[in-house]
Amino acid sequence: MRFFAVRKYALRLGLLAASAMGLYAYAQAQTNEVGTTVGFVTELSGNISLIGEAGLQSAQLAVDEVNAAGGVLGGRLELKVADDGSDPNLARQVWEKIVSDGVDAVIFRETSAARVAVLPVAEKANIPALYANAYEGGDCRPILYTVGEIEPQKLVPYLEFLKSKGASKIFALFSDINYGRIVNEMIKKAGPELDLAIVAEEFTPYNTTDYSPIITKIRNSGADALLSGLGGGPDNVAFFKQARSSGLIQSLKVVGNFSLDDNTLAAVGSAAEGTYMVASYFMTDPSEANQKYLSALKAKFGSNMKAQGIYSEPSYDTVHLYALAVNKAGTTETSAVLKALSEVEFDGSPKGRIRLTPDRHAAMPVYIARATAEGTFEVVESLGVQQPPNQCDPQPAFGMPK
Repeated sequence: MRFFAVRKYALRLGLLAASAMGLYAYAQAQTNEVGTTVGFVTELSGNISLIGEAGLQSAQLAVDEVNAAGGVLGGRLELKVADDGSDPNLARQVWEKIVSDGVDAVIFRETSAARVAVLPVAEKANIPALYANAYEGGDCRPILYTVGEIEPQKLVPYLEFLKSKGASKIFALFSDINYGRIVNEMIKKAGPELDLAIVAEEFTPYNTTDYSPIITKIRNSGADALLSGLGGGPDNVAFFKQARSSGLIQSLKVVGNFSLDDNTLAAVGSAAEGTYMVASYFMTDPSEANQKYLSALKAKFGSNMKAQGIYSEPSYDTVHLYALAVNKAGTTETSAVLKALSEVEFDGSPKGRIRLTPDRHAAMPVYIARATAEGTFEVVESLGVQQPPNQCDPQPAFGMPK
């Protein structure tokens, strides 16, 4: 475990988008006082560290902007950062330590397995837990908000798109984790109404290096489409390079993906060319808001800047939303902050306006993009703002029962 305070009191107002400046109508904070301390847990080592490091950079930039624009409660917002090692078993220990250090809330960018493992810690402590990650959906707890996208708000229109490109018989390939199992069941449920069938499915452990047996299964399955959701950079690099070199990718009518974010695609490169990805954010979005975001990251981190994607950019939105909620509530008290989170929106996001719902998830724009030979995404279709379905019935209370 590694814990270290991140104190960047950037006063470079040139980094701030005009829209973000308008969000904070309060006086400049005194930088020698702490208004709130937030835990930030992510993967800074292990097989998901590529995304974890990008998420930390995104969060650090947001902290700079919040503090430069006035901070929180008359003081600065401070992050206390922890590494979960890409290990759900270690994650709980990390959370217990960071919560015992007295943080006011925890923002986390972790796998679904880690999320399930750690949230009991936040429930016991009754502190806000803000999930800065895309995931499968359906987790409803009194202390939890999800700022990333969820599969139920984009799955059906994405499957309709893949069908329009020629998909009819799907081979489903996922990492053997909560996310993969749950999303696969969603596809199986939605597919028949769209005349799409899963002809075979495979679940692989993290850090699989030899995909040749699975490539053979896909080739022999009769599938004309591959729909995958492998987790972690090493797994995607190994699979796509082996699938491309074997000719599998070229032989399929359609290749779709749920987890190939910009960061991972940059590592995979041209091997994933032609793959369709559905997401709320793509780094190649030419919008003014996204270009300001990327310019600010580049100015802050220079050559060390990490590629951003749907698993890292939400950290930026989450920090801003938490700051907005604390200032609206006028306190860091848990129930007040949780209630305020359902009443704020952030219009400075690089992907468009983000609004949290009483259902504890987020409404946001969603896009479909195609991987190019240069290892980047090109947006090919906009699905518009997609509302998360109501999943929490009854809606969770604002904090744990007393």
